[in-house]
Amino acid sequence: MRSIDFRVPAVAGFAILLLAFAPGAKAAEVQDIQFVAGTGEASTAGPIALARNTDDSRDAETKLNDMADDLADPRVQNGVAAMAERIGETMLDLPVGKFVAAIEKARPGTMKKRIREDATVADLAGRDAEHLPRELGKGSRQMMTMLSGFASAFATMMPEFEQMGRDLERSMKDIKAARD
Repeated sequence: MRSIDFRVPAVAGFAILLLAFAPGAKAAEVQDIQFVAGTGEASTAGPIALARNTDDSRDAETKLNDMADDLADPRVQNGVAAMAERIGETMLDLPVGKFVAAIEKARPGTMKKRIREDATVADLAGRDAEHLPRELGKGSRQMMTMLSGFASAFATMMPEFEQMGRDLERSMKDIKAARD
């Protein structure tokens, strides 16, 4: 079971969550993520946990860089774009007219506009609806390119995140010691 130690800064935790849900992540691995409360002591958690060890830091950097490569891969982007386009087409074909009629029947006056019982989402979306699936595909490619850049940036900044985490932990220990 993989663990994520949340004693590191939230941004680094976010990066690890991105890693867990990356296109290359296996569904079984994602289901096995276990969130572990921080104790202020060094973690002995699984392979994804960010410990203070530089080998773990390099491992996290490597995984983030691998994720960045996956997200930037045109084959992966095209696969996600095709799926987004297909989902968009399917959504546009959903019949909504009968639902609208049922709502109007249950609560008369709710619908300001008369909608045919055979109407689909595309009918309600208007004349430009046919372009929406293609735009979803295009947008997914752009989003994945941006996420690739974010993952690369997180990998580059990992040592700074770890130092921030150490500084924060030291500050918290100092605050706790001052109270005692």
